[in-house]
Parts: sequence; structure tokens; C-alpha cells
Amino acid sequence: MATTIKDIADKAGVSISTVSLVLNQKGYVAPVTKKKIQTIINDLNYRPLHSARKLATRQTGNFGFILWEGHFSEVEMFYSQVFLGMEYAARKNDYYILLTTVREGFDPREDLPRFLRYKDVDGVALAGRVPEPLIRYLDHQQIPFVLIDYEIPGENFNCIKIDNYNGAFRAVENLILSGRKHIAFVGGTFFHPSIKERYRGYREALEKHGLNHNNGNGYSYCENIETSRSIGEKGIMQLLEKYPEIDAIFSCNDTTALGVISGVHRMKKKIPQDIALFGFDDIPTAEFSTPKLSTIRVPKLEIGKEAYKLLYELIQHPKMAPQTRIISVDTVIRETSSSE
Repeated sequence: MATTIKDIADKAGVSISTVSLVLNQKGYVAPVTKKKIQTIINDLNYRPLHSARKLATRQTGNFGFILWEGHFSEVEMFYSQVFLGMEYAARKNDYYILLTTVREGFDPREDLPRFLRYKDVDGVALAGRVPEPLIRYLDHQQIPFVLIDYEIPGENFNCIKIDNYNGAFRAVENLILSGRKHIAFVGGTFFHPSIKERYRGYREALEKHGLNHNNGNGYSYCENIETSRSIGEKGIMQLLEKYPEIDAIFSCNDTTALGVISGVHRMKKKIPQDIALFGFDDIPTAEFSTPKLSTIRVPKLEIGKEAYKLLYELIQHPKMAPQTRIISVDTVIRETSSSE
């Protein structure tokens, strides 16, 4: 016979309501009593049914994680790590993270994820660029949500953001201090605010060191589509055809940078001897590219953990004011920018 909450209460010599407070992590229970109850729960391997939890707390014990389906093509490695970080953090409170994708032309009347349709989540994390009608739907329905690596200008939504500007600034400054003077930018759509901020960091690093003439010379290649290896390869080949003096590149992310490596090789130039290169994100393949990619490391697991923490706080404190939390980044020097 399965263990019940009454079995735990009887063995601990406390009321059922006291056990419930410990299980749901709400209200005050004396530390000694709480420890005793938790020990019994562990010894009996008790796991409350989510259906019972929903009735007792009016919460499902689920959070949704929604990703635009286009992100599964090239940048899935990034957001899958964010998802994993969120899943790790959720274990502490016995929450489940439910993953789904939405299409570009999202219509809430037709494309609403099943867990939203059946009200089976307490809140939602939206990773990367997602369709704005989905954000508006969640806001209108007063469903708690957190934007991860995304924002809507002029709107005060809960966000977990990367320190894109300072990361990009440091990457470009590293190239400049190593003696590079003709530094290009290769990237994708500015619809994504992270890419826009990285471009701003690139430009202001050049300006600080008196190299803003690079922009006048047009050392930038951007396409108004999602980032990809093909953008990197095509972009740097076009730039080098027009500006053979380019001696360094800052790429908007590692996925694009891997394409840049291919393009530079096709143009019969060497990295880093002829052209140095910096990426951004530190996806797993960055360390194993040929040559190994210098980049800005984004702590993807930490982003997921912080997103879960903020979402959980929103559930516990519904009137909490919207917050933006910035995740710091680190510089990783590898072979593509090494002077050795």
C-alpha cells in the first residue's frame, strides 16, 4: 500500500496540516520538527501526487518552457543548456519543466500550447525570440512569465538578460589590444535585442580606441534573418572581397563564427595569423573547432537556474514588481585570437 500523508503525520507525531506545510514549503514549522518530518518523508520514499498538490495549493507543480521552433536549427545547443539549468533548479521544489515549441506565425486561437490550453502550468519561461502575440496572450491572461535572452523595448516585463554589451566590448577590445586595426562585424538579425547590444558593444569599443573609421568603411555584414553558419561564411567572404585589409572579426555568436572560420579558409587566409576571430556564447563546439574559437562565455545553466528562481518567486509573490536580472559573462581566449 502506498504511503500517505497521514502515515507520515502519525509516525512524526504531528498533524497532517504540519506535514502539508513542510511538503509545500509554506508557513512556519520549527526546524527540529521540519527535519524530523523530512527524514520520515525520505525514509518512506513519499512523493505527493501532482493532482493532490494542485487541489491543496491551487498550483500544478509545472512550469512551461517555450522556444521558437526556429531556434532548434542552429542555436538549439544554447537554449537546451538553458532548459537544463532550469530543470536542475526545479528539482529543489519538485517542479516539472514542460518543453514545447511555437511556430513563427503564432496565433493564440490556433497554436496555443496544450499546457496553456488546459491551464496545466503555474508560469512560463520564454526563451530567445518568441512571437509577440504569445507574450501579449500571457500578459492579458495574467499568467506569470519570464523572458530569457529577450526583451520588448518600452515594456516592463520580467527578464533574464545576458550582459551582451560588456561582453562584446571586451571581445573587440581584446582584438584591438592585440594589434588588430581593421575589425569587422558579422551577424544576423537586429530583431533580436541581444544581437543589437553586441553590435553596440562592437562599435563603442572601436570608438574608444579611435577606430570608428571601420564603420565608415563598411566593415559590417548583417542579414535580417536568424543567425547561422551560412551567414558567417557568406558574410566574411563578401567582406574580404571588398575589404581585403580586414585583420579581425567579431561575430555575433559562435554559430555564426564557425561559418566565418570556413569562409576565411575558403579565401585562403589563416586564423589567427592573417585574421583573428572572436565569437560569443561558448557553445560546446567552440572548444573543438579548428582552430579553437575565442569567445565570450555565457553561463547557460546559470541563466536557466535564475529564470526558474525568478518564476518561482513570482508564483510565491504575485504582486512582486517586474524585474530584469543581468547575467555576467567571461572572456575565453583560445587559438582564433591568440598571438602565439
